[in-house]
Amino acid sequence: MYPILSLFLMLPLLHIIKGEGRVEKESRVQRSIHKLYAILEPKVLRLLNKMLESKFFTENRLGRMFMVGLAKALWFLPHGIVIDYWTAEKIIRMVAETGKGHIAIGPCVCKKALGVNDEPYITDMTILYGAEIYTELHGDEYRELTPEEALRLLKEFEKYGLIHEVFACLKDEKWTFVICNCDIRYCVPTKAYIKTGNGIYPGPYRAVVDAEKCLGVEECGICLEICKFNAIEARNGKAYVNSNCMGCGLCIDSCKGNARRLVKRENYKSFLLPVRLEHEHK
Repeated sequence: MYPILSLFLMLPLLHIIKGEGRVEKESRVQRSIHKLYAILEPKVLRLLNKMLESKFFTENRLGRMFMVGLAKALWFLPHGIVIDYWTAEKIIRMVAETGKGHIAIGPCVCKKALGVNDEPYITDMTILYGAEIYTELHGDEYRELTPEEALRLLKEFEKYGLIHEVFACLKDEKWTFVICNCDIRYCVPTKAYIKTGNGIYPGPYRAVVDAEKCLGVEECGICLEICKFNAIEARNGKAYVNSNCMGCGLCIDSCKGNARRLVKRENYKSFLLPVRLEHEHK
């Protein structure tokens, strides 16, 4: 563990995204470090999943304190932020416009690590140097995508109720390497967040509801079923959004009354996003 920790502490000196979407070639050291993580990743996910399935670590006070302490100690490992489709689209277009980045897709790393084959299975959308590393290590499982293919797949994943999450090492936008499309039933980082409040962070937008347009939970109520973060609550027959909203946007398109939209969070700092968030949602 100590050699790996020492290597990760060197990462701030080796970033490839320098400011507003300006990408430079990663160093050999960075590539070697991340290849090592990619090799160890299945074991890390399996271990964490076992801990999350243990009542001691999720329901016992001492166990929960240990989990929180472990999460803080492993700050250098990939952490994620929930994003909506439009933010994911902007990241994909940024990668394409640099002319130096790649996009590839392969099996969901959590499902693969846990031995689950449920569809959709090919949902791990690696970008930039992440695409090169995972294609190099698992060439029989990953294939390159055009930006157009990537955007089409992102929309398809939403139909399955998958949540877009962008991950970066060191909690730093300079190290963005993947857009995961997460199935909450198996996604280890998302399950960790739901049970412990650690692992992923809210996105730059949150959903709001126009109560006059809302058809009501009895006539519609689809948002209550779709939301994975318990962010929808019924009051006086209407479906409102509470502070649990992570900003995935899945409830927007499903709203029969077109009563929902995404708005920017106030004073939001996008510390895991390699793009400026200027787009507004209508």
